[in-house]
Amino acid sequence: MVSPLSILIIEDSTSDAELIVRQLEKDGFDVFHQRVETGELMRAALYGREWDAVLADYNVPGFGGIPALKLMQNSRFDLPFILVSGTIGEEAAIEVMRAGAHDFVMKDHLIRLAPILRREIDEAGERLSHRLAEEALRNSEARYRAITQSASDAIVTSDEEGIIRGWNIGGRKIFGYSEEEALGQPLTMLMPQRFQEKHLKGMNRFLAGGASRTLGTTVTMYGLTRSGKEFPLELSLSQWETNEGRFFTGIIHDISKRMLSEQSLQQSEERFRALIEQSLAGIYISESGVYQYANPRMEQLLGYGPGKLVGLCVEDIVVEEDLPIVKSERDKLHDGATSTAFEVRAQRKDGSIITLGVQGSLFKFDGSSATIGMAQDISDKKHAEEKIIRYVAQLESAFKSSVNVATTLVEMRDPYTAGHQRRVAQVAVAIGAELGFDTYRQEGLRVAGHLHDVGKITIPAEILSKPGKLTAIEYQLIQCHSQSGYEVLNKIEFHWPVAQVARQHHERLDGSGYPQGLKGEEIILEARIMAVADVVEAMSSHRPYRPGLGIEAALAEIKRGRGTIYDPGVSDACIKLFLEKEFTIST
Repeated sequence: MVSPLSILIIEDSTSDAELIVRQLEKDGFDVFHQRVETGELMRAALYGREWDAVLADYNVPGFGGIPALKLMQNSRFDLPFILVSGTIGEEAAIEVMRAGAHDFVMKDHLIRLAPILRREIDEAGERLSHRLAEEALRNSEARYRAITQSASDAIVTSDEEGIIRGWNIGGRKIFGYSEEEALGQPLTMLMPQRFQEKHLKGMNRFLAGGASRTLGTTVTMYGLTRSGKEFPLELSLSQWETNEGRFFTGIIHDISKRMLSEQSLQQSEERFRALIEQSLAGIYISESGVYQYANPRMEQLLGYGPGKLVGLCVEDIVVEEDLPIVKSERDKLHDGATSTAFEVRAQRKDGSIITLGVQGSLFKFDGSSATIGMAQDISDKKHAEEKIIRYVAQLESAFKSSVNVATTLVEMRDPYTAGHQRRVAQVAVAIGAELGFDTYRQEGLRVAGHLHDVGKITIPAEILSKPGKLTAIEYQLIQCHSQSGYEVLNKIEFHWPVAQVARQHHERLDGSGYPQGLKGEEIILEARIMAVADVVEAMSSHRPYRPGLGIEAALAEIKRGRGTIYDPGVSDACIKLFLEKEFTIST
C-alpha cells in the first residue's frame, strides 16, 4: 500500500536528494519533497505547507544539520528531524542527537530510512494527539473556571460527607467566605441551625436517587451568611461520580430581592386598587367599545349606580355627533400610538350633557387588547377657557392699540418721519425671519420697531423738524432719545426686550455708537437687527434736511459697515432680502 509522504530536504546536492526520494518511493511512499540549502529558504518552506518530516545533511555549505535543527525548534515545529549524511563522526552524531534530532542515517544505508520515518511519524502523531488532548483539557478547565468564577450565583461543590470541595467568587459575594475559608468546611456552616436537619434530609433524598442523576429540582430554602444573617435562596442540585467518589454541585441564587419585590408588588397592587377606587378622576376599562370596569368616580360622573356601567357600550354614553372622535382615537391606539387624549360630550343617565376630557392607552386585559381610560368632567373648564380666550383677545387688542397710540404720539411730534417706526419694524421683522426667528420672536421685533424712537417725545418739536444742520447741542439732545425711550419703556412689562432695543439701536459693533458705547456681543441681537433696519429705512426715505437717498445707497452703507459697525450676519440677511428676494418697504 502506497503511503503519502511530504518531506523537506536540507541538501546542497540535487542528486543526493533524488537518491533519497527514489529509495523512499521504492519502500512504498508516494513522496512530495522540497529541497532547500539555506536557512531563509528553510524558514519559508516550513511556513509554506505542512510537512511529515525534515531530512537534513550534516554538511551543507553555510548551513547544515545543527543550524537546521535549531531553526526548526525555534520556529516551534514538532516534526521528526532525521540526519541523512554521507560521512559523520561519532562525536558529531552524538551532538546532533543531543540537540534533539530523532535519528540519523548514512547515505550508503538509505534502506534504513523508511522504517525510521514510519516510526517517527507515528510517534509524532501520538505526541500531537496527546498535546491536543492536554490542550483541550486545559481549555475545558479554563472555561469551566471562567464560567463558575464569573457567575453571580454561588456554585458550591461538596462530597458525600458534606465537605465543601469547590467554591466560586459568587459564594464569597453571597455568603461572605473566601475560597480559602470555605474549602474543607462542612456545608452546615451555610445553613441556619434551625433548618439544618430539614435541609440535610432533602439533600440526602436527592443523593439517594442514584449517581446517574445529573440535574436536581430547584428548591427554596434558607442560607446563613458569615455575619449570621439569614436569607432565602433557591438551590439547584446536580450529582456526578469520579474515581474519587460521588460529588454534588449546588447552584445557589439569593432570592431576597425577588421576595421583597413580590411583597412590594402585592402591596403596590393593594395601594393601586385603593387609589383607583378613591380616585377623583373617572377610570374605566373597555374592550371592543364595551365597558368592563368603571371605578366609583366614573359611575358618579355619568350618574350610574355601582356596577351599572359594566356591559354598556360607548355608543350608550357618548353623544352621536362625537362618536367619530372616539373611533378616530381608538384607531390611533390600534395603529401604534402609545396614548391618546381627546374631548367628547357624554350623556348622563338623567339625560344631561357634560363634556369629558379623556386620556386612554392600550393594555392587555384577560389576554386580549383593551383600553384603559381616565375621564374628567371639564364642562366648567371649557366655559372658563372660552372666557379666557375672549379676555386674551381683548388684552392683545388693547396692547396693539397702546403701541399704535405711542407711535402716533411720536409721529405727531416729528411729522417728517411719519411712518418711520412702522417701516423700521417691517424691515426688522423681515430680517428676523431671514435669520430664523420664530413668529413669537418676530412679534417682539415688530413691537420694538414701533416703539424704538418713543424717546423722541421728550425732544422739542422744533429740533425734530429743523430743516437745516443741527448744532452740537441739538445733536446731543437728539442722542438722548435712546436713553429716554428706555426709561419710558422699562417701566412696562413686555414679553420681549423692547426697552433694551430702544436704548441700544444706535450702538455700533466697534463701540462708536451711543448712549453707552457698547461693543460686539454686548449689544443684544434684536438691537443689532434694529440698527440695520433703522439705517436702511432712514437713508432710503426723505428727511427735512435732504431728499431720500434710495435703497441702493442704504445697502451700500450696510456693506461698507458690515463687520465693523453693523453685525455681519444681520447685514448679510438684509442685503439678501433686498437683492435676492426683492423685498420692498411698504409706504
